Amino acid sequence: ANLKDKDYIKFYKELYPLNDDPIFWIHLNVDYPFNLKGILYFPKIKDDFDQHKNQIKIYSKQVFITDEVKEIVPDFLILLHGIIDSSEIPLNVSRSSLQVDKNVKKINNYIVKKVADKLEELFTKDRKNYENKWEDIESFIKYGMITNIKFYDKFKNFFLFKNLNNKYFTIEEYKLKIKDEQID
Repeated sequence: ANLKDKDYIKFYKELYPLNDDPIFWIHLNVDYPFNLKGILYFPKIKDDFDQHKNQIKIYSKQVFITDEVKEIVPDFLILLHGIIDSSEIPLNVSRSSLQVDKNVKKINNYIVKKVADKLEELFTKDRKNYENKWEDIESFIKYGMITNIKFYDKFKNFFLFKNLNNKYFTIEEYKLKIKDEQID
């Protein structure tokens, strides 16, 4: 039905209780050019990455298909948790069928775009909160930027560097800051 973001989050928490509050939530809802609904979140990562992998449940028309999301979600986002429901995902989920499925590639690109959009929103609306979350997401952002050119293009202006005084800067902010002092 037409649930709002908060309703999706409440619904998800009832199905899958959370140990910690997530770093951020992403609500997926698109009807064209493919059909997709869902909610994803980035959990706080403890010591064991393997424990956090394959925590996205994939449904097709509300029928559980798999929690193996290698082709649907790019490697750098494999630690996302949540639910994706799409009638575009084939019921035959063999790896080879997912690799060649055009709709699965569109869904993959859409998820990357939504994650980048959410991070951009966090950066522009609440920079301090974004900086507080930076250490939790930095390594995944770096991995995403070197493996996915679209993610890099979208995210390059929101990547942060920390100086020795524990202050965060984007590359453009840093260039402006050192402009008068940098002679070479």
